Formats: sequence, C-alpha cells, structure tokens
Amino acid sequence: MNKYLPFIGLTLLISGCATQTVPQSEPQVITKIVKQDIAPAEKKGYDDGCKNAMEAQFLPSKDIVNSYDTVNRAAYLKGWEKGYKQCVIGLGPVRINRSMPAGQTK
Repeated sequence: MNKYLPFIGLTLLISGCATQTVPQSEPQVITKIVKQDIAPAEKKGYDDGCKNAMEAQFLPSKDIVNSYDTVNRAAYLKGWEKGYKQCVIGLGPVRINRSMPAGQTK
C-alpha cells in the first residue's frame, strides 16, 4: 500500500488542478418589436404626402381631405405631413422654406 501512496497523491493533485470547461453559448439578444397600428387614413395621407413632395405640390388635395370625416381627416393630414417631410429632403426642386405650409412651425 505504501508504494501506491505516491501515485494516489499524484492522481489527486492532477485531478484537483483539472478544470472542466462548459461550452459557452452565444449571448442572447432580446429584441422587442413594437407594432404600431396606423389608421388607413394616416397611411393614405403618408403615401399622398410623399407623392406630393416629389411632384412639388405643397398642399394636400382639398377633394381628398374633404372626403374624410373629422377624425379621419386629422389622421390623413398627420400622415400627409409626415410623408411630405420624409420625402421632401434632398429631392431636386423640392425645398422646404418658410412660405410653404410644411415649413411653418406650429
């Protein structure tokens, strides 16, 4: 038994120094997607505003605006303004200045 004692000690020493590595998983990325419900009138207004900006038309069509009821009219005009301001930036002849309704601050 005494001659096995050094081997047992060496085995314990080596096993004590050994570490077990656990494979690291990639960091988990949590993404939160926020879905905003946009009123159809606001979406239509956004599309029309962008189209009008490219055509250098500075106001929405009165016929389209008047076709909506009060609530949808406000949504359409909000969308039109967003679309106009989004698409007017950097486009050739279309520049916002203070004389245009979209260039006036409220």
